[in-house]
Parts: sequence; structure tokens; C-alpha cells
Amino acid sequence: MKHLQINILVPTLGLTGGVKVILEHANRLAQRGHAITLIYPYILPQQANIPTIVMGYLKKIRRKILHLAKYPEVDWFHVEPTIKIMRVMTLTASSIPNADITIATANETADWLNTYPDSKGKKFYLIQGYENWSRPIDLVDATWKMPLQKIVIASWMKDFAQKKFGENVAGVVLNGVDTTTFYCQNSSRPNNPIKVLMMYHKMPKKGIDDGLAAFQIAKQSHPNITLEMFGAYHLPPAIKKVVANYYYRPSINLLRQLYSNADIFLWPSREEGFGLPPLEAMACGAAVLSTDTGAIRDYAVDNISTLIVPPNQPDLLAQKLIQLIDNSDLRLSLGQAASEMAKKFDWEESTTQLENILMRGQY
Repeated sequence: MKHLQINILVPTLGLTGGVKVILEHANRLAQRGHAITLIYPYILPQQANIPTIVMGYLKKIRRKILHLAKYPEVDWFHVEPTIKIMRVMTLTASSIPNADITIATANETADWLNTYPDSKGKKFYLIQGYENWSRPIDLVDATWKMPLQKIVIASWMKDFAQKKFGENVAGVVLNGVDTTTFYCQNSSRPNNPIKVLMMYHKMPKKGIDDGLAAFQIAKQSHPNITLEMFGAYHLPPAIKKVVANYYYRPSINLLRQLYSNADIFLWPSREEGFGLPPLEAMACGAAVLSTDTGAIRDYAVDNISTLIVPPNQPDLLAQKLIQLIDNSDLRLSLGQAASEMAKKFDWEESTTQLENILMRGQY
């Protein structure tokens, strides 16, 4: 197989689910001999305003200081040493090395990629969600119509591309889970009291308010249940009153322990591209209660490996949560089925699918 020079344009290398997906693929592509360059800008928009430009230069100064202090570009995820990381002022073509392939990974990066000459390689757009929250919707929609080879991470996005934009995709590449990292390390369930786990996120589309409302309803009839949360953001004081323990930016090992120790993993998202945490929780044997968003139907089966409810319905979410609290046999059967089902979604296979699409795009 030919080894490729691949540029990957990223909006950030901070801790997000989307960036994690990119790094999982980048590592595996690098391990297979491809030359990977991760490129991210100090100033992301093409039409940046003065405050954004000033902030970009301040970020550059900060990065130089951190570089002198030998602070790594990515401190929360292992990046293969053969991967080159470039920080540029903007994603202009002159700042980007020539390559066989360049991949955009967010709608703002697609704007730049669409302007590149052929010397930057074949153009792919890895779409991880409908980013209608990121900037004006007409600008987001325009990227779906660009002449880029589009790769999506869930079946719903393939259908969405066709129905909304009349666009076909080059392929669907479902995310994976590393079962050497995420596995059940606790056979002592059930806990007493029952332990519910939920991720915290500050974006309203993650449905945290719905999840908290469902938990509070369940707690009225089951006062002993406890709620633990984790996340990449500091927890607001109002939520701290509800949560027994909060874990800020937990390590991978701690996150595995949290999933493994939880009786129920609650995922109340209102809108999702894929949704990695439910799959990780499944791999760790937790009983997952999820809204019907993202790729949940791609990797889980309602009433077999997961309980699935419509989004934006906290009362119904509470009913299902109470059902799980009351039925230990159901929790056990869901967790066992989930851990087996999660094994089918392997990162190596996922990257093979991506690699095959990239290779096809060369001819």
C-alpha cells in the first residue's frame, strides 16, 4: 500500500470529543506508515474581525512561552511521535505543506480547504456533526455543498447530506472504542446506593438541564440515589449542590473507573454528531440510558444494550431512569449486552475504513 502525505486541518487541539476522534485516526494512520501533519491556526476564520486577530496574536505569544517551558502541544492525549504538529497564523495555502491529501475537520477549516490548489492534494471533509451552533447557518450549510469529498461519522449524517443538500458522501466511518482502555473493571455492581453517572458540558445542546431534571424527579421517589459527573469544564455552583462528586478532566484510567463503577450512565443530549461517551460506558458494562441522538442507533439496540428515549423529554427520561433504578436484572442484562456489542466497534477497523476511502480518493 502506498504511504500518503496527509495534512489534517483542525480548529483546535483542545480537549473535545471531535478532536479525540481526529487524534485516534491520526495515530493509527501514522502507525501504518503515513506521514501525518496536524495543522491548526491562531486565527481560524477567513474573515476575522479585529478582536479575533488580536486574540490570535496573543495566543501565538502564549504558545511561544509554553514552548520555551517545554509544555507539549497536546497534554491530554498521547500523540504518536512521528506526527508533525504545525501551528500557523491562518490556514492560507502558503502556510500549508504540499501533500497527497488534505482533510478539513470543521466547517471553518473547510472554507480554507476549498481555496487550496491541487498541490495540497485531494480534498476531504471529515464531518462530525451539523455545526449549526458554531456560526451563521448559511456559512455552515455552504460547506456541505463545497466540492470536497465528504466523510461522515454516523448514518444519520449520510441521510442528512442527501436530503438537505442533495450531496452524496464518500463514506460513513463510525467511531470506535479502544476496549484495551475501556472495559469493565468492577464486578461489584449494584452499588448501594445506586450510582448514576453523567457528563457535564456547558453547551445547551448537550441536554444537561434535561439530565439533571430527570435525576431530580427520580430522586423524589428514590432519595438515596447519587449522581456523579465528569467533564472538561468547571462545574457551575448551582449544579455542585446536586452532584455527589465531580471529576474535572479525568484521566483515561479514571474515566474507565467512573464508567465501570456506575450503575447507570445517563446521556441526555438534545443534538449529537456521534456521541462517544455512551459507547465508552457500554464497553465498561454500565447500563446506558440515552436520548435518540447522534449515532446511538448505529452502535446500540433499544431494550437490548441500551434504553433509548426521544430527546428534549426529561419526564420520559426520568421514567426510564426510575425503571432502571428499580430493576437490577434489567441493568445487568443491558450492561452485559452493551459490553459485548461495544467490542464490534474497534478503532483499528474504523481507521481501516477511513484509510480505504482516502486511498480510493487518490485515483
